[in-house]
Amino acid sequence: MKNYSLFVLVAALSILVACGRQPGQTTVSQQEERFPGVENSYVVLAEDLQQLKDDFNANVGKARLLFLSGPTCGICLRGMADLNDEFIAASQNDDRLVTFVVHVPTLAALEMHVADTIPLLRGPRVHHYWEESGIIGLHYQEVMDVNMYVWDFWAIYGPEARWQGTLPPEPDYYEHQLGGWMGERGGFPRERMLNAERFALQARKAMDQVESGGLPSPADLNVDESALLADGTSIPVVAQPRDVAVSHYIRNRGGYANLKRIQAVAMRGSLEVGGHSYPLSIRTARPEQMRRVLTVGDQVSVAEISTEDQLRLDPAVDRGLPAALESRLLETFEFDGRLVEWPDKGHQVSMQGMQKIGDVLAWKLDFIQSGGQHWQLFINSHSGDLVMANMLDENGQREYSIIQSDFRETSGFKFPYRIEYLDRDGQSLGVEVFDDVLVEQQVFNLAAETVVH
Repeated sequence: MKNYSLFVLVAALSILVACGRQPGQTTVSQQEERFPGVENSYVVLAEDLQQLKDDFNANVGKARLLFLSGPTCGICLRGMADLNDEFIAASQNDDRLVTFVVHVPTLAALEMHVADTIPLLRGPRVHHYWEESGIIGLHYQEVMDVNMYVWDFWAIYGPEARWQGTLPPEPDYYEHQLGGWMGERGGFPRERMLNAERFALQARKAMDQVESGGLPSPADLNVDESALLADGTSIPVVAQPRDVAVSHYIRNRGGYANLKRIQAVAMRGSLEVGGHSYPLSIRTARPEQMRRVLTVGDQVSVAEISTEDQLRLDPAVDRGLPAALESRLLETFEFDGRLVEWPDKGHQVSMQGMQKIGDVLAWKLDFIQSGGQHWQLFINSHSGDLVMANMLDENGQREYSIIQSDFRETSGFKFPYRIEYLDRDGQSLGVEVFDDVLVEQQVFNLAAETVVH
């Protein structure tokens, strides 16, 4: 006897809306169509899943991917984006592969959330469905013989698989993102946690089983594969609370207790601006001290802020970066980072959703420092790296952007070794590239209650 108690939870979390449409009807998103010839549409399934079953069987002879995802689940959406970037977008001209994405009403998802997520994984061979009863997760619970409701689930079927009867066939291969010990307790092994590179390898093996029948050329489909990577896609609502992104960011940097052991950080490298490179060193120290030393020819120029908030910066000296930008960097500096101890500091943080930045699907946070400085922060949903920070002006418009990359571990902590500054129009103002990062630590024990964020 299977445990169906989680279905009650799913139903309780889900507010189901019919929107006046019949199951099986195709619905096209109202957002701007950016890729000609590739629709941004989905099908509303009836509880018997007949349309999905028919579509699955209509593609017997091909490799098929079937994904169960929640349109308000940031981790699910990250999985979609990873697989798209890894191989699905590049396979849109390959007739051997078809992908079915079934969006389910977990985490209080509604049909209205589906359209925003489609750009993360789309193309002429990708089919999206909204299944508002949640019954498909129960079916897969029975098929997989596990003790938990199945979603955030990624399955591969070979060319011979057929859907006969009520239950879908057992996958030839699957991976999941059902969360460590929870997944293991429910029956899903940790070693099958979604890995896009490994999943792509298994999918290509299934594609190799398909008999070649003369594949269409890219010109026949007229699909711009690069356009399918969804750069810039913004998802306004995700289920993760702000604490998920904040905690991930802190863990990635080395953990709360370890961060508190850092007494000072010295970074040495160069500032590259206007085709020139100038030696740069930055030293930060507790509690709130920052010193930026730039060497231009025979001149050594210093900008710094002290614990007493005494800012030293001569705006008449050309230091490469605009004086207004460097002043903001100094005035808003916090040694532990803006997202450490933010509740105690009086900062305001709210989740704004997710955004695709290049090949990174990032959590987007709205952040207002206690002093009134307004930011948008973008945290890599995989690594926890703070990949971009937008400084906003008094009207909430972007004034500067800080792009951080080339993250490396130093003394057990993560630091960006490349930082680029952009103006409000996205033009580069300068790039800091670091060769060395030295960390000064004080080794001491912290009481557990002092390290809980």
